[in-house]
Amino acid sequence: MKLTPEIISGLRRAVDEAGGARRFSRLCGINVANISRYLSGKVRAVNDDNWAKLERMLPPALTAAGRRENAVIANTPELRERIKDAMMKRGLSTADELRRLIGYDSVTSIERLLSGKLNFFPEVLSAIFDALEIDPDDAPLPPSERELLAPRGIYNEGALLVRPIPVVDWANAAGHLARLVSGGNAVCEKWDPESTETVPAPVGTRRDTQAFRVTGASMEPTINDGDILLVKPVASIDEVPQRKIVVAKLAAADTVLCKRFSRVRGEIRLDSDNPAGRSWRITAKELEWIGLVVRKISEL
Repeated sequence: MKLTPEIISGLRRAVDEAGGARRFSRLCGINVANISRYLSGKVRAVNDDNWAKLERMLPPALTAAGRRENAVIANTPELRERIKDAMMKRGLSTADELRRLIGYDSVTSIERLLSGKLNFFPEVLSAIFDALEIDPDDAPLPPSERELLAPRGIYNEGALLVRPIPVVDWANAAGHLARLVSGGNAVCEKWDPESTETVPAPVGTRRDTQAFRVTGASMEPTINDGDILLVKPVASIDEVPQRKIVVAKLAAADTVLCKRFSRVRGEIRLDSDNPAGRSWRITAKELEWIGLVVRKISEL
């Protein structure tokens, strides 16, 4: 399992709550030296045995996100044959032609995929299927891997490096985030590309980034009614810089807020930019989900 920054942050929090690395080591059954190496960020991955021990010590939503982040689809001979047959039907004979068709940036990676030297990331295989008009239901994939694919048709325009993200209306944000917190796969839920509003995710956007269309005037003039926000989930409030704008779901109420974040002597403040808007004072335990606003998209 790849150690993402979110998993490392969650691990630090779990170690602190256990009373230190030695105590945590005894609880999970992993050598304290390995725990220290994981916390340092110098280790990129955890073997399967140790991950099984760590997983039960971390929040379900965090480990579920980690599994999605690390998910790949096996590059089997049957799958490669299906792709190459579809390429021939389209008159494509080289990796570079396929790369240009799906809007990818590395011909070397496509060459290694076609030769079986790499496994597929779900979004890459989704783009190939869309571009070559391969029906995922007819592809030689087990059901568990087929579920990792993006909704059919979202890459029909190519542009793999600028993938679409479904926009969640503010009225539906609480239910959407509740599914994320419970370990549900809301990020990859099947959605109809013909009827669902989407926004393009810039190059480098994390796979678990959420898009929300906000309502209300409490954050004016910074954020206006109807603006779309791209929001990057964080595993801990320690990752949120002071005075940054966040989207947060409160644990005790079906309430989602877009506010400016600050911490003062252990208290979390969620303030409105609009003086007429409401501000909140809460503790970390009252937060069910929090994400950092990384981009605003406004309609002209």
